Amino acid sequence: MKTFATIIWCLVSISAFAQKTYVLRQNYPTGYKYDFTLTSEQIINQKIAGRDVHLTQSIGTDYTFDITEGHSGEKDVKVTYNRISMKSVAMGNTMTLNSDDQDSTKKNPFSGLKGASFYMTVTPNGGIKTVAGIDRMLDNMAARMTKDTSQVKQIKNALSKQFSNEVVKQTMESSFKIYPDKAVKIGDSWTVDTKMQMSMPIETITQYTLKEVKDGIAILGVKGTLVSKGSFEVMGNKMETDLQGTNSGETSLDMKTGIVLNSHLRVELYGKMKSMGQDIDFEMQGINKIVGKEVN
Repeated sequence: MKTFATIIWCLVSISAFAQKTYVLRQNYPTGYKYDFTLTSEQIINQKIAGRDVHLTQSIGTDYTFDITEGHSGEKDVKVTYNRISMKSVAMGNTMTLNSDDQDSTKKNPFSGLKGASFYMTVTPNGGIKTVAGIDRMLDNMAARMTKDTSQVKQIKNALSKQFSNEVVKQTMESSFKIYPDKAVKIGDSWTVDTKMQMSMPIETITQYTLKEVKDGIAILGVKGTLVSKGSFEVMGNKMETDLQGTNSGETSLDMKTGIVLNSHLRVELYGKMKSMGQDIDFEMQGINKIVGKEVN
């Protein structure tokens, strides 16, 4: 009888463990600071008028999140750009831009971003409720990029296309809106829909699955679809896209704060584009990474 009771107790314990739920959410502690490094490595192949064009591109951004205030689960965050860089190689030509290069004699659109800041309010699921301070940030960026006051307004207008409130909101959500709306168990999945338009418009529908919890860290499996269908401008040229693709990989979270510690995603995007009446076959393969750490 004692042996039977022991077996029943073990089965109940195993069942309870299997059903254990976890709350995954943004819970950034007020007064703390975190550094995030986002990198994107891309290989792009295009066929334009029968000609193959091969492009490799590397983009990196370093942010600091300063958690200034909290209210009802939402957190006010001051976001500061520490560094942004891009290297693009195509048809034997290399273009390199880096915010660390502060040589005022060079035309460097990234130079004004170093130390630039804005503010955002983050909801518990990682969504961005509000963005503020962008207009002032653009004024400072434009003033740092040229000493010619007649060009400041023109530069600000150009920057506003890449750094509007909506674009910044979408950019942040594409990286950090990842949490479920309810407690989850190992093996549970949830779906997050985000949009981004830094250059071409992209909508991502991503399924996250809680794979493992160990030593206060949650490991999420990531699998999603990408769609780019719309129009945008590059250097005054109107482009139209009809692309689709996938993203997959893993993301690790600190269970206590919800901070993304590490994310490694493989991205594929392919289909058709059109520019100036020409059809373009487009194919991209890339790796997107995020590394986060506390800096207090």
